[in-house]
Amino acid sequence: MQPSAARRERDQLVPRLAPGWERFGLTLSPAEGFLLSRIDGATSWTLLREIGGLAPGEVDRCLEGWLAEGLVLVDAAESPHALAASELQTAPSVRTQGPDIPTGDAIERQVDPGLEIPVEAQRRVLAFEAGLERPYHELLGVGTGVDAKAVKRAYFQLSKEYHPDRYYRREIGPYAEKLDRIFKKIVEAYELLTDPTTRAEIERSIAARAPEPVPTPEPPAAAPASAGANPPASPPSAPAPSAGRRALERLHRQFRIPDAILAERRGRAREFHAAALVALHKQRWLEAAGSARLAIAFDPSNGDYKKSFGDAQVRVNEIRVKELLDRAEIAAHGNAPQEALRLFEEALHYRPHDPAVNARAAELALDTGELAPAREYAERACELRSEVGAYQRTLGRVLAREGLREKALASFERAVALDPKDNRAMDEIKKLRRTPRRRIGGMR
Repeated sequence: MQPSAARRERDQLVPRLAPGWERFGLTLSPAEGFLLSRIDGATSWTLLREIGGLAPGEVDRCLEGWLAEGLVLVDAAESPHALAASELQTAPSVRTQGPDIPTGDAIERQVDPGLEIPVEAQRRVLAFEAGLERPYHELLGVGTGVDAKAVKRAYFQLSKEYHPDRYYRREIGPYAEKLDRIFKKIVEAYELLTDPTTRAEIERSIAARAPEPVPTPEPPAAAPASAGANPPASPPSAPAPSAGRRALERLHRQFRIPDAILAERRGRAREFHAAALVALHKQRWLEAAGSARLAIAFDPSNGDYKKSFGDAQVRVNEIRVKELLDRAEIAAHGNAPQEALRLFEEALHYRPHDPAVNARAAELALDTGELAPAREYAERACELRSEVGAYQRTLGRVLAREGLREKALASFERAVALDPKDNRAMDEIKKLRRTPRRRIGGMR
């Protein structure tokens, strides 16, 4: 029997604890306490029915009762992180013990100055690779309370640094495999932290391993300052977690997943992972990534599930990039340059060191009058493929629009030197040479 429209609508809701919920003075069974500890403003009603430790009907009964009492509120599923921003920002970040990061001599012994990758870049790669098993937030360098946009920005910066294509056609020895491993892990972290369900489970598993915070003793009262004396400056202290956040953390520590539920969740995770492995073998990347993601949601501590997800998601992103580029070209040919530029920029999040995509984005940014990104993309394309005359010509066009006559001429001349048949670059040179300096880009 199909669920009613009202139930389908309810199942999409995201319960959260009401302000002051910790003062309700509840008497809970262990199973009810565990369910309450899972209500975090990120997990939907549907998922709570699966992971709440009670039969689905009992989960519904508890949630509906708590709603009626005002203990629980609900938000639409489109807004999964319903805890107040102040609480998220003041929640203490949790660090778990990871592998020792090599420093000094341990790194220097692996550095090879004979490779076509800068020595300093080698040191960064070696240090980053050694810490790949750190929690995802530490890996990306973000706090546990940041939003998806901050996670995306962190991912983009790291992908520019560690994308395997960055040193394409250069002799980098073992660093090719190291960069491949690093990039897959960065993709894995980004995708799982921008998915509300897997992020909630991962953050809960980290919180479950966190030690009980040691209370900080009250500082002794300062002696009264003498007249005219300046009181000593006290160092600024970090804001303390709110009462609601502290109570939720206590609830998490108090109510653990019952063994029977934990065993059932791990069994479900194994089933999803088995399906992911079959899909990987058959190169059905989207299916493999989806199954591995579900396995992680049920057992977020299993490294094998995360590795399978990372392997599949890299392939999914390749499919995603192709779709983005196809849509971008359709938009460009359909007189929608701004939409085309947006799609090219989205593709660059997954393929930041593709010279052709950078060059095409530069052309579109130039057409829409966005000179700063146009120059950034054009320069990156030239840096990646300095031997391609067309990229030098695009950079020359950007520099000319910026009023940088001599730099523009130099770029056009490089384009002609690389491709003597480039008539468009030669035309640009002639135009610049016969145009007075003060008219170039409206500048003198």
